Formats: sequence, C-alpha cells, structure tokens
Amino acid sequence: MILTGLIFIVLVISFSQEILEYKIAFCSNSDGNWKIYLMDITGGNVFNLTGGKWSDYYPYWSPDGKKITFFSTRDGDNEIYVMDADGGNQLRLTHHPASDKAPCWSPDGKKIAFSSNRDGNYEIYVMDIQGGDQRNLTKTKADEETPAWSPDGRQIAFASIRDDNWEIYVMDDQGNGQTRLTQNQSMDSYPAWSPDGKRIAFTTAREGDMEIFVMSSKGGEEINLTRNDVDDAVPDWSPDGKKIAFQHEKDGKWVIAIINSDGRNQKIITGSNAWFVQPKWSPVMSKTTNVYWKSSKSNAWGKIKSEK
Repeated sequence: MILTGLIFIVLVISFSQEILEYKIAFCSNSDGNWKIYLMDITGGNVFNLTGGKWSDYYPYWSPDGKKITFFSTRDGDNEIYVMDADGGNQLRLTHHPASDKAPCWSPDGKKIAFSSNRDGNYEIYVMDIQGGDQRNLTKTKADEETPAWSPDGRQIAFASIRDDNWEIYVMDDQGNGQTRLTQNQSMDSYPAWSPDGKRIAFTTAREGDMEIFVMSSKGGEEINLTRNDVDDAVPDWSPDGKKIAFQHEKDGKWVIAIINSDGRNQKIITGSNAWFVQPKWSPVMSKTTNVYWKSSKSNAWGKIKSEK
C-alpha cells in the first residue's frame, strides 16, 4: 500500500556563545553549613566552592582574579585560607590558636591584611601571600576589624571601637597616620573603597537601621544610598565603579542585592530560602559559555511506502 501525505522535518540546531562577565563570590548556609559560593551578577549559575561540614566565610579575590582568600573553622578556630577561583588547592595560611578573620588582598597581590585577636583584642595585621611575615599594624587596646586596601595600595581603611563606638579609620600600609574618618555616635563599619579611590562605601546604623552610605575617602560628604526600612550592610563596588553589591534584609534573612552607585535601581539577585551574605565582585571578567537551541520545522509532500 502506498500512502501519500505531508512529511514534517524538524531540524534542531545548537550553538554556543562565549561571553565575558563578572562573577560575585559570597557566603551562604543554603547547604546547611556556611560555605563560599560563586554566581554571575544576575544570581544564576551558583556554584559551591568550598564544601565540607565546617563553616567558611568572607571571600576576597586576588587582584588577578585567580585566587580567593577566606577564613574557615575547619581546623577548630578561625584561620585564613586561600584557594583557586574554582575552589581547588585550598591551603591554610595562618596557624595560630587565636581567631584570624576578614582577609583582604593588597592591590599588588603581594600581601593580605586581616583581623586577629592574638594579642588579646582584634587588631589589623598583614602578612605575605604564603602566610609569612605576619605583623600587627594598629597596636591598640581596642577591637579593630574589616580592613580594606585602597586601590593604589598606599592606605588601609578599617573599623575601630577605640573611641567607644565603631568608626571608620584609615592608615598607611605600614600602620602609620591612623586617622578617623567618620564622626557619628552610631556604628560605622565594613569600609569598601571605590575603584578610583575617591569614595568609601560603608555600613552605618545612624538612621535607626543599618544602611549603606558613601563618603569621600578623606571623610565627609556622606550620602545614604539605600534608604530602606530594613537592614543593608557589607557593601562592595563593581570593578567599573557603577554598582555596589550588598546584603539586604528580606523575610527575616539576608539576601544579596545590587544598586547603582548613585542609589538608583536596587535589585535583589538571590532567593530568600537561606542566608546570603558578604558579596565580593570578581576583579576581572571571566568566560561564560551559553548554549542556545533553535528548532525549525519544514514540510514537503512525499510518499511513504508500506507493505502489508
């Protein structure tokens, strides 16, 4: 029997496109323990970098984007570690029974600043990237935390409670010239330099809840960027200086949001099923391969032969 009919031909074509884009490292407890993750700037392609049953916090990229430093509880106390940007080759840098945390890479890639209470209170220390030559820079009796190098590597901003409340200070890279930048009775902390070195974003509680402010890197000219009715904290600038990532309170948890550096267009990029904190932009763009699928259907008259 010969049947004549319409034949449909479906052609499926796949093609890929490589694009360059920034990544954001962050910390989350979405897998139960606090871990370091990676995602793109829209919140997609989330990848767990550290794994394990311990807790890992506070990722910070090397200037070339090839390494990430962080602190971890995996050896019983807070210690500083470094790993490849894909999570490989995780190495311990500090070996002290005290707490070492909040690592921050110098712009030339040769040093890491961090906070440690090894002398009885938290102070700002610096070491080389192999963990050697560890030195106390601040040498005070007050707690001092969250160091941040200036883009030219000449200064370090940090938070200190030496004047009975948390304020933002700055010093040179040897610990000299320690100068107070903020003058407010509420908490100011988590300084982050703009890529051009002209401004510092920081967290403050001066308006009743925590907000992201920006000021001149010399102090003054303080502007509230977020103006939300919930808490916003831990800012980090995009490499082009156009956006700031930060942690934002939603449904009783922290999520990660992005806002323009002028305070416009705030957008949440993570879900609220877990806690998402401490975002850090990658300093360089990396390749991402997107795969696309396209199908087309054509038809033609033809013959189908069937034998009974």
